Formats: sequence, C-alpha cells, structure tokens
Amino acid sequence: MSLKKLLFAVICLLHCPVWGQLRDTSLHSLFSSPFFYNVVKGVDGKVYAGTSEGIHRFEGFTMMKFDGRTGYLTLDEKGNLAIDSNGIRYHDQKTYVRLLPFPTQSRDEYHAGTEDFFYITSGGRMHVYEILPFAHRYRNHSVRTASRNFVGTYSGIYHRGRRLPSPFPFPGFTDGRIRELNGKVFMCYSTLLIADLPAGDSLPIPRPDLPKGYDFKVVTDILYSSEHKRYFAAGKTDLVTIDPGLSEARTVYTVKEKDREVVLLGEGRELVYFAAGRDFMSHNPVSSDNKVGATLPEPILDGHIGNLSHHLLGSRGLYVVNADGRMKKLTDLNKAHTLISLGGSDFAVSTDAGLFLYNTSSNRLSELIRGVEFNRRGLYLEGDTLFAGSIDGLYALDARNLEQLAERMSRTSKVQSVPGYLIQLLVGLILLAAVLGYLLFRSRRRLNRIIEETRTAETPKTTREDIETFIRENLSQASLKSIAERFQTNNAHIYTLLAPDKPGAIINRLRMEQVLRMRLEKKNAKEISAQTGFSEYYVRKVWNTKEQQAGETEQDPGVERDG
Repeated sequence: MSLKKLLFAVICLLHCPVWGQLRDTSLHSLFSSPFFYNVVKGVDGKVYAGTSEGIHRFEGFTMMKFDGRTGYLTLDEKGNLAIDSNGIRYHDQKTYVRLLPFPTQSRDEYHAGTEDFFYITSGGRMHVYEILPFAHRYRNHSVRTASRNFVGTYSGIYHRGRRLPSPFPFPGFTDGRIRELNGKVFMCYSTLLIADLPAGDSLPIPRPDLPKGYDFKVVTDILYSSEHKRYFAAGKTDLVTIDPGLSEARTVYTVKEKDREVVLLGEGRELVYFAAGRDFMSHNPVSSDNKVGATLPEPILDGHIGNLSHHLLGSRGLYVVNADGRMKKLTDLNKAHTLISLGGSDFAVSTDAGLFLYNTSSNRLSELIRGVEFNRRGLYLEGDTLFAGSIDGLYALDARNLEQLAERMSRTSKVQSVPGYLIQLLVGLILLAAVLGYLLFRSRRRLNRIIEETRTAETPKTTREDIETFIRENLSQASLKSIAERFQTNNAHIYTLLAPDKPGAIINRLRMEQVLRMRLEKKNAKEISAQTGFSEYYVRKVWNTKEQQAGETEQDPGVERDG
C-alpha cells in the first residue's frame, strides 16, 4: 500500500466524523535520523517510534528519547512496549543500520495517530503530519469571495472548481462579492456581470446588457429585498436600486466626501441598511428617505442586521447599535474587515492577521486561525460550513465546531509558549552581557589611557617653537593633522602647546608673512602660491589689500609713523 493511498484512507476514516469532510493534513516535520523502524500508539495514548538509537516518544512534532532498546516496537498483552525479537528486518544491526532498502525491495509502512497529528514511518524516515481542523482549498490563489457554486480570486473566477474563460466573456478577477440570487449570479468587480445560473456543470450564460440608468463603474456588493421585490447594489460611493427585471437602475444615495464608501449591510423592518463612511444609515424604499442611525469613531467596513440590535465592524473593533440608537463597543480588533453571523450569539470576524470567533453572550474573542491574512468580503456561510478566503487559498471550517477549534488553538499557544524559567534565564543572560560589556568598555578606556601616557612619556618634549618651525618648513601642506602626525600626539595636546593661539590661526599668520616677504622679493603670484598653499587669486587679493592699507596710512596725517 503506497504512502499516498494510506494517507488518503486515514483522512477519509478519521475518528472525528464531524470534521471528516473538512480536515486536511499538512506535512509538519520529516525526520531522517535516526533510522526509524516503525511507530505504534500505546495504551496511554502516546505515540512511540522504534529507531536505531532506541525508543522515542512523540509529543506533537517533538521527539524525545524514551529508552535505549533498539528494534521494532510491539505491544504485549498488557499493552506495554516490547521489542520484536526478529530485530532489524532489512539491515545488519551494526554495519548497515542507516541504509535504505534496495529499490527492488518493498518498504513497510507503519502508522499511528492522535486527534491532531498523524505519524508514518517508511523507508527509515518519520513523516509527521498535522491534522488540520479545516480544509484548505485553492492553494496559491488569493481568494476574494465565495458563493454556493463560485469562488472568486485575483487570478480568475471558478465555477465548481473549473476556471471560467476570461477575459471574455467572464472577468479575469474579482474584488467584490459574488452573489447567487433568484437563479442568477452577480459578479461584482470594476463593473457588474449578471449571468443566468446553468444546470449542472455547464457554464453560466452572461446577460448582454446591464440595467439602464446607472453607470456601473465599480460595484462591490448586491442584495435582493424579498419584502420590496427589488435589488440593491453598492457602488463605490452610491447606493443603487434595480427593478426585479434587471432592466432599470437608479441612484438613491451618493456620499459627498471622497474618502467615504458605501457598504451594504442587509435589510430589516421594511428598511435597507447600509454604511457610508462612519455613518450607519437606513434607506426606506417606499419614501426614498435616507437616515443616519449612528456614527462610529471609524469607517464601517461590514455589519449584521438583527431584530433588536445591529452589529457593526470597524477596522479597530466590533460595535453594537441598539434599536434606540445607543452604540457600544464590544471588543477591540486589529485590522478587521469582514463580519458574518453564524447564528445564535456567534460571529466570525476575518482580519489581516487571522480569523476570529466572537461570542456576544460571553463577550469572548477567540482565535481560530492565526497569522493568515484574510481578504475583505471573503466570508461565506453555506449550511454548516464557513468559507474564509485568504491570500493563500480558501479555508472551509465546520461552523458547528468552532468552539473546539478555538480551544485547540488556545492549547497550541500554551504548548508553544516559552516557559517562564527560560524567559528568566534569557533576561539574566542579557543583564550579564550588559555588565560584561560595561566592564570591557571601562577596561578598554583605561588601557587606551595607559598607552597614551606611555607614548607621551617616550616621545621627546615638544615646544611651541618646534611646531612653528615645522609649519614654516612645510608651509603649503601644514595642517592640524600633519602636526599631530609629525609629533605623534593628539589634537588636544597641540592646542595646549599653542595656547592662547589656535593652530589654524598660526598657520594662516605665517603664510601671510611669507606672502608679504616674497612680494618684496618681486616674486610672482604663481611662485608665492606654491610656497604658501594660498591660491593665486587669494595672493593677489592680499597684495591689493595691503597696498591699499599702506596708501591710506601715508595720506592720513593723524597716523603716527614708526621711526
């Protein structure tokens, strides 16, 4: 029996019949060392594996050494673990213990399972499958919406598992709802496609024309009011009503602000409810009146209309609005976008970070699927099956057992959480590393100070005259850096030696003296520039300034002259 067939048979015969059609498996871990002979389930409900390095016990996908007995595992009359006396079937006990069988030899397969994990040994390896409490379909597709017979994705629309031809006559994607109403399918995307539902697996038949009277540029959702015998569609900024024959449409409400969006919520008590940005509103098809029932602190993204109270979903929380207009926040949420009632007091909420279950009676928010980014408008309830579209496929869950799923997720979180003593150990190591780093820093500073003092002591004493002599001899290239390198000292020591003058001022003064000296010697600007490091332009500027000052001094009789 092949591994694939065996796995399929186990999935079909799972001991939990409620999830029998709604459970997938996912290969969680593959162990290739040590060599695995077989796997059994003990009377204690634990799973044990016989290996070349002794008996190992499995807790979920974690393997732990149980004892050192080597060989195939069996259960004795009392259900205790025993070792098969035949030993290792295909391999020499010591020499070939890790070699796989020859390709011509059949490989034995052994399996055992718990409610959440399934274990298979074959060819010396251990395959650990996690039994998921849901089905995962349309993998690698970003599923936007679902209905009884259709699944809408970013890469095409599927009818009973078969992709519809696109871009003609069907759209190549959908970012709005797909609704099946009155024998027709309504596909909402950058426009609206209406098709007659076919019999069996044949393709839907699109209608050639849309209702007249409205430019269907962007449509996100549509509903049918059985009380008023009319359709209502949500454009990006409009609420539109359509006659039952789908021939005429007219706008009954338009938002004025650009950042507001119309969201259809449902009908009740002769009214059609919708959201316009942060406003919870109602439309009366008889009088054509539109009224604001409540205003949320954030835009309304989805909601559920009830008899006595209405639940509204924003990106940061779930709210309830009573019949008298009073509003209350029920729970905080992060990046939520889609809400669906599961009947009774339960709601499913999809977010960018997972799928949640909220119970209004207990005011409890529970995690169903963590870490998965679900798409807006991707929730759909068909009978007892909840479908949730994500960026990586369509999840199908049994709506009757969501409480059990939430409990399992809670147990998994506790099992995978870091024990308290490990957190304390980690904090201790961080503090120890900080102390050692500080001590190392202080030791390094002290060592640098000792090295500097030793270098200063070994270096001949430097004077101001030595520095000025060096500057005169290297006038064109002299700088604070070159002085420090020449006398093997630091900048602070140079400033101390030259105080109260600064190194830059001394260099500039000596260069100016050289300019005037070479000017008296009738040197040209190019020669002076090469000697002093000044540009030829600056040299000429110095000449002109000095000569002008000398001329003004000769003309002013109030200025005393030397000598």
